[in-house]
Amino acid sequence: MKIRKYKNSDAKIILSWIKNEREFRLWSADRYESYPINESDMNNNYLECEKENNFYPLVFEHDDKVIGHLILRHPNNQENIIRLGFIIVDSNKRGSGYGRKIIEEAIKYAENNYNPKEINLGVFTNNINAYECYKKSGFQTIKVEKNAYKFYDEYWDCAEMILKK
Repeated sequence: MKIRKYKNSDAKIILSWIKNEREFRLWSADRYESYPINESDMNNNYLECEKENNFYPLVFEHDDKVIGHLILRHPNNQENIIRLGFIIVDSNKRGSGYGRKIIEEAIKYAENNYNPKEINLGVFTNNINAYECYKKSGFQTIKVEKNAYKFYDEYWDCAEMILKK
C-alpha cells in the first residue's frame, strides 16, 4: 500500500464511494451544508482547511488505484496531537481488511512525520464497521457523547477514541 498527498482529482473517486445521504453524513457529519456535494465542494473545503497549516489530506493506493482516504490534523493547533478524520474506504473494498490497514499506515505516517503524543478520532457509534475497525486498530473509547448529531429524525451518538500506546 502506498500513501500520498491528496490531489484535487481524487475527489471524484472518493465521492463515488458514497451511495446515499446517510453514508455521506456518517463520513462528514455537518462539515458540508448540503448533500450531494461535487468535487469542487470537497476541494474548496479542503483548500479552506489547509490555510490553517494543520490539515493534511492523504490517499491510499493499492495496485495504483485509490482505495482509501483520510485527513490528519492538529486540532486547535495542538502540535503534539494528531486527529484522524474523513476516513473512507472504497465501497468495493470494504470488509476486506483495507480499513484497518489504512488506519495502521496512517498511524505510522503520523508518528514518523509529526511525532504526536496522542492520536485520536471521533466516530458515530452506529457506524459499526468503522467503530469496530478502530477498536481492532488499537483505539479505545474514552467517552461517548449522546445525541451528538441529528440526522433527520434520528439522533446519533459519537464516540471519542484515543490510540492506546
